[in-house]
Amino acid sequence: MNKLAMALLLCLISATGFAAQDGHASGKRNYAEMLARGEVRMAVPYDRTLYVDGKSQKLGASPFIEIYLGKFLTAKYKKNIRITLVPTVQGQLVNAIDSGQADFAHGFIDEYGSTIDNSKYIVFPRLRHERHVLVSNISEAPISSLIDVSGATVCLGRQTEAPIFNELNNTLQKSGKKPIHVYKDRLVLDDEDLLQMLNDGLVPHVYVALWKANLWKPLLKNVRINDETISPGNATEGVIVGSLNKSLSDDILEFVDSPFLEAALNNFRTSDFKYREHALKNPTEPREWARYVAMKPIFEQYAPESRLDPLFLAALGFQETMLNQSLVSPMGAIGVMQLLPATGASMKAGDIHQLEPNIHAGAKYMSSLLYSMSINDEFTVMERAFFATAAYNAGPNNIRKARDQAAKAGFNPNKWFLNVEMVAAQMMGLETFFYVRNVYKYFVAYDVRQRKLDLDQAEKIRVESK
Repeated sequence: MNKLAMALLLCLISATGFAAQDGHASGKRNYAEMLARGEVRMAVPYDRTLYVDGKSQKLGASPFIEIYLGKFLTAKYKKNIRITLVPTVQGQLVNAIDSGQADFAHGFIDEYGSTIDNSKYIVFPRLRHERHVLVSNISEAPISSLIDVSGATVCLGRQTEAPIFNELNNTLQKSGKKPIHVYKDRLVLDDEDLLQMLNDGLVPHVYVALWKANLWKPLLKNVRINDETISPGNATEGVIVGSLNKSLSDDILEFVDSPFLEAALNNFRTSDFKYREHALKNPTEPREWARYVAMKPIFEQYAPESRLDPLFLAALGFQETMLNQSLVSPMGAIGVMQLLPATGASMKAGDIHQLEPNIHAGAKYMSSLLYSMSINDEFTVMERAFFATAAYNAGPNNIRKARDQAAKAGFNPNKWFLNVEMVAAQMMGLETFFYVRNVYKYFVAYDVRQRKLDLDQAEKIRVESK
């Protein structure tokens, strides 16, 4: 079986809610009925890699799976069969089948594997040892073994668990060598995000599924796949189908082995690339990093006053101007934080033409946006930052409306990523969706670099104290 094809197919999960309530007929059906009607309903989650409804644009792999699975079934049964997407909120998985809104679910089933009722569902876990690989920026020397990244930082996406680094660090510690610094994002970054960041120089190394590295390598010219570092991971993934429909699951697995899925993958990659190519600048290049270091005390002074993370405030400034205080926009927005004169004056932080008052006013303005959206201190510092950044871009009224709609649609109105951001994208388009994600990527780039410097300094002190 083609592992590249299997892996992407098995990244798709189902749930219920949001668009699933929009006109999809409910009712459990057997496969013969689906074929007779010429429709199979495929539930997919709202997810950057899988499905985003961007008002007039649909992003992710699922729309291409929809097209090519339909072509596969049409060719096999010699009649027109369409696949209907049933987009759903995350965390509901089998409910789409159980409620009769979807005909099958497929994807990562780890969190549901122990609770699925085997009398109601056929579960094909397809337990496999998914191979992972270290991918580096081409500016880094080739790596022949994972142990060779001793002292370096390796980034992992939110769905990657890599106990192999614990074993390697134990070995390195015993031999007196520096450990590998593992930076794992637990919020929103997937392998595709990290590969984009790697390509643009924001991080030095990422450890990702081999099939994803191979999928994206043709279009990411600045990454190197270190083939000698390929190592086994493990992930229980699979297909979940109602117990009456084993023939459907057989067809899905046959599709996985077919050229139709390869075509879906290639079209997804090409389509999605335009949203990733040249989307990021590098805040850790020497000139940009020096600018950040010079401003760092100002961010650290004023961000906490507004219960914001200093690194995130800096990331927002980098998104706006690459921390260029001399920049004035065509609309008259001033300095690092791009504040209009009237907005700056209302913050009563001083002359925003000067660096320190500009950053101070920017922090106060973010706080005022949160207050206007009734987002209070019960929110985490990071969630405050996400919602403030969204409002910074789209305005607080739009984000307030998105939160209200999110609550009605079954999303968590107090979580931005994978929740309110999806509703905001459907309501307003993709600008704010990408804006907040890019700011977060800059935050991660700053955080990775700063943590590495802190760890190196701590190691230096440890060695010198011996």
